[in-house]
Amino acid sequence: MSGFVPTYILYTAALLLSAIISMYAVKKLIFITSQRRIFDIPDNIRKIHGGQIPSLGGIGIFAGYLIGASFFMYLEWYYVIAASVILFFTGIYDDIMNMRPSKKLVAQVIASCVAVFLADIRITSLYGIGGIGELPYAVSTILSITACTFFINVFNFMDGIDGLACMLAVLYTAILAVVFAGMGDKNLTGIALSLMGASFGLFYYNTPPARIYMGDTGSMLLGFTIFTLTVACLGVYTSGQGNPLMPFVHSSQALCLLLLAVLFLPVYDAIRVFVLRVRKGISPLQADRAHIHYYLLDAGLSHSGAVLVIALCNIALIAVTWLLQDLNPLVVLLVLAVLMTGVMLAIAKVRTKARAQQMKTL
Repeated sequence: MSGFVPTYILYTAALLLSAIISMYAVKKLIFITSQRRIFDIPDNIRKIHGGQIPSLGGIGIFAGYLIGASFFMYLEWYYVIAASVILFFTGIYDDIMNMRPSKKLVAQVIASCVAVFLADIRITSLYGIGGIGELPYAVSTILSITACTFFINVFNFMDGIDGLACMLAVLYTAILAVVFAGMGDKNLTGIALSLMGASFGLFYYNTPPARIYMGDTGSMLLGFTIFTLTVACLGVYTSGQGNPLMPFVHSSQALCLLLLAVLFLPVYDAIRVFVLRVRKGISPLQADRAHIHYYLLDAGLSHSGAVLVIALCNIALIAVTWLLQDLNPLVVLLVLAVLMTGVMLAIAKVRTKARAQQMKTL
């Protein structure tokens, strides 16, 4: 980056450049996949769209992100890009050929290992949450690899209805960019904004009714990069009077809580669905319609309505955490869990009534 270019111009350029490149690439992908008849096949369980919609939109995200972020790269992040390439080609293969879940999992673990061992982006502390501070290196690496692999799949689960995963990616990267900018980290701010712009580029074509889906090519890339940026965000926070975020985020522990709140909804939903499936005696990875976005559709909401409800819930969780940031962190996490449980119970009740009404009309 040139020191003669004002920071706000660099940030704006990163956001716009990645968005424009992503939009252009996605537009061409829609044309090419339509000509070659490369479409996502509906299964009438989780994939309920028509059969003429392609699912390689993640290529556009990757193109926009890579070009925009290239102006802000530093040594460690080149390793993150290398790991992203592994997931990128794994996703393309899966979107076209339907890769076995076990093989995808191997690729996800390898990418997570690259980020942890080579880029050294890992969870080094729990910042006093549960009374746990600095983590031993072995515990730190195992936790980081496991959490990264888990979140890649969590974000993949959220790519179930039109616009949802793109909207979450834009929301999460916007928050991360604000924190990085507040801390004065130009490189990570530019990278976060590049991913945000690239996600918005696909979002333009992915809003209901979607003309293209991101597929595993996009969802795995986004899940991995968002998690990596989140962990890196913890490493840039410093306490003291020189920290411009101190009036808003009072400590490293508070920042950790806020970042947990940012990712809380999809993680909560994934754990809830896993528990429900195990209780039914089926595999936790078996496809069904138990995720929150399918509940909202079954309750009578449109795709746009479901996306809006989930976005508002996510923002509400972040706001509550910000207001309670100085309380015991376990109490704050309990409050978030109670709130989400209440929301899910309310949605389930409306869903049951909607289904009963549908049965009466048949």
